[in-house]
Amino acid sequence: MSKTLIHNIGTILSGAFENPILAGDTVCTDGDKIVFIGDRADAPALDYTLDIDANGLTLCPGIIDAHAHPPLANYLEAYKAYDWVDNYAGAGITSLVSLGGHNFAGAAGDVVSAKAQAIYSKYYWDHNHPSFAKIHAGTVMLQHGMTDSDFAELAAQGVHVVGEIGMSNVKDVEEAARLVATAKAHGFVTTLHCAAPCTADGVAYTYEEIERIAPDVLTAVNGDPTPLDDETIKKLVQSGKYWFDCLSNGSEPQLIKIARWAAEAGTADRMLLGTNVPSMSGFSPMGLWIQMAAIAQNTDLAPEKVFAMASGNVARCYGLDHGVIADGMTADFLMTSTGSIMPDMLGTLGFGRVPSVAGTFINGAPALAKCKNMAPPKKKPVYTKL
Repeated sequence: MSKTLIHNIGTILSGAFENPILAGDTVCTDGDKIVFIGDRADAPALDYTLDIDANGLTLCPGIIDAHAHPPLANYLEAYKAYDWVDNYAGAGITSLVSLGGHNFAGAAGDVVSAKAQAIYSKYYWDHNHPSFAKIHAGTVMLQHGMTDSDFAELAAQGVHVVGEIGMSNVKDVEEAARLVATAKAHGFVTTLHCAAPCTADGVAYTYEEIERIAPDVLTAVNGDPTPLDDETIKKLVQSGKYWFDCLSNGSEPQLIKIARWAAEAGTADRMLLGTNVPSMSGFSPMGLWIQMAAIAQNTDLAPEKVFAMASGNVARCYGLDHGVIADGMTADFLMTSTGSIMPDMLGTLGFGRVPSVAGTFINGAPALAKCKNMAPPKKKPVYTKL
């Protein structure tokens, strides 16, 4: 089993909103798990197989796209785009969370096909990892006629997310509320599309209707691409009841307002970032970084806390074992460098620019030596096999 010593780290970002910067200059892994964070002098004397001199770079968790709609292929039919997952990995995105396959061509709106689609999506992406990236698929869209036994069956197969409510044939508030309560009883995370309609048969819920449905996560709150009215969004974001995600294909001015409202109310630790791939506006491998840079430059939130919106916040919301640098967590890392005139990665984000990635690690092993969709790093780590 591989054991890695990463030392001479400039800054360790935890990905956790409440404690975003960790003391120390060294991180050690054993297999795919983090086993030490601190000073090199205190590092355990393991039989290391890889020594990495980080050369003063910033070490942070791999970033997580909190809002994706992955098809059953590394191909986006709508845009005739091959290797889309590799392009996301090439921007430092080490994992994505599926919010449902409602854009699957020919998907039937019935219970049997919805369950089959969710279960097979999970199986498919559990066994396919382009550029080593992880896609957390297996998300079910609500359908008329679903019962407690349907959710029990899905949960037994590892499906534990309900895709965006309002995007399937279940649109009625009372029906949605009943199904959400049933899903939650089986441990599901439930999500609701919280923007103006983005399809011809879409629905826009009011504040009172959302309160009645009571989902866990509000999606697309900065629009998809058109947001709901400011009064509704502000009340929801500041309530502290919901997780909420913003999209790179939504409104950037609204994104900044939402981040400010969340900071004002102390709910920014529940804010998530996603790209909505494949959205009606295309797909954006750099979308998470662009959103982080916009928020860091235009709000009072520290860049290290903004970074949590694409890492630790997502991990907490969806119960993931990565996205945070902590003992026992899965070792998915980025080694990041400045992508601007600023001295380091955090300064780059605070300046409203996108940093560069000098190395990607997934499951404790080197995955990509560089990220093709980002500017070249000013410094690079030094790898020594032992």
